[in-house]
Amino acid sequence: MWVAKFKNWHKDCVIRPRCVKFKVDDYVYLLNSWEEKGKFCYTELHILEGDESNVKKFIRDFKKEKTLSKFETEDNWIFTLNKLSKKESSEYWAIFDRRIIYVKPVVQRVDGYEDWELASWDKDALMKVMDNSHFDMKIVSVGKLKKSDLFLPQVQPGISDKQRKAMNLAIKNGYYSFPRRTDLNKLSKAAGISKQSFQESLRRAENKLLPFLAKN
Repeated sequence: MWVAKFKNWHKDCVIRPRCVKFKVDDYVYLLNSWEEKGKFCYTELHILEGDESNVKKFIRDFKKEKTLSKFETEDNWIFTLNKLSKKESSEYWAIFDRRIIYVKPVVQRVDGYEDWELASWDKDALMKVMDNSHFDMKIVSVGKLKKSDLFLPQVQPGISDKQRKAMNLAIKNGYYSFPRRTDLNKLSKAAGISKQSFQESLRRAENKLLPFLAKN
């Protein structure tokens, strides 16, 4: 099976300007698609990462998007049902090709670019994604799929919002890098809580995540 990594600038994306404006990363899971009464329908899960106030602003603004038929939120999660005319949906046909597997979520970054990682038995199906006037796709790599490339566990193993924020802050600031680029004192200060409280949240998250990742 082939796997391809792309860097994309989606010219008409309704998510991109909001990620840039509110400084939020959006991890997008393309869940399914179908046709109904002449409309192209697709469901997405968005998991937002960023400052809590910015995430809330993003959600309020995104909810106004006209293409959304259904919109549900919980904390930093958004489930959407999108309905487009066949003309409007032409740019999405290739990326919802049933031959393609999304081995990781599409990452819509705060700089406006998207990171894609797709797999398929058919290499041509992967390359066809690039043939789209709405996308400025650049190939990062193409090769054979390895076990380490595939990430298809459940989305989260039940960590709390507080634990998730502690873990994400630690990752983004290099706490798990080698050598470490930060420490608990700096992280707790950035989080605005005591060192003891931050450390407890981080350890509880690690206690749930590490066995989960080892199994998957």
